Amino acid sequence: MSDALLEAETLLEQLPEAVSRRTLGERLGKAITELRTAGHQIQRMTALVETADMTGFGTPAHQREVLTEMIECAQAVGEALEDAEDAEALRAAVYEYSTDLSRAIAALERSIRDHWRAVASERYQPLIGLGELLTSMNVANNLGPRLVACGRNGVNSANVASAADLHGAVSTLSKEYDALQAERAAEIDEDEVGEFINALADKRATLAMVTPKVQAWLAEHAALDRLGITTR
Repeated sequence: MSDALLEAETLLEQLPEAVSRRTLGERLGKAITELRTAGHQIQRMTALVETADMTGFGTPAHQREVLTEMIECAQAVGEALEDAEDAEALRAAVYEYSTDLSRAIAALERSIRDHWRAVASERYQPLIGLGELLTSMNVANNLGPRLVACGRNGVNSANVASAADLHGAVSTLSKEYDALQAERAAEIDEDEVGEFINALADKRATLAMVTPKVQAWLAEHAALDRLGITTR
């Protein structure tokens, strides 16, 4: 056999491996392009998991299911990418990342936003009416307007742009809410005065609630002449 034939035979034997390396190389190039969003997705998942923890998300079964699905999908994608040894395994892992994981993250974000929207409405909506009432009474330290602002920000917080923004908003609002509630409790006792003020804010106050202590508090804040009585 001539040297040329021997060389050709050797090249033919090496060709499948060379093609495989080239295919893997091409797949790696595509994978790098498709995985450029990985940093952003990791930040997004982290923000969502932390927001879920802060807001009590995951108690109902349907919430636990969507949270668990995203976590398990992320773990599976990570293992598949780490274990990929050929072009086909890498292609499958990247496909799972760009489709299954993306869908799981989006589903979790929608569910958390819906959950927070309900929580925020229940927690922050009452602050608006209470704040407006306290504003009309000229309660000290601008407490009324600050309650109104916190209430409105809370109600609108589920509409922020990104998962990271939502996490930041929930964290900031929760701290502000606790601080304002502590300040409100110091200004308005949790006894009959507090009960009357909250009833006023909810438009369910009655004359029976106007005890001597309530009347004294209203007089102290020059509110007796600013409040009217209506029938139900």
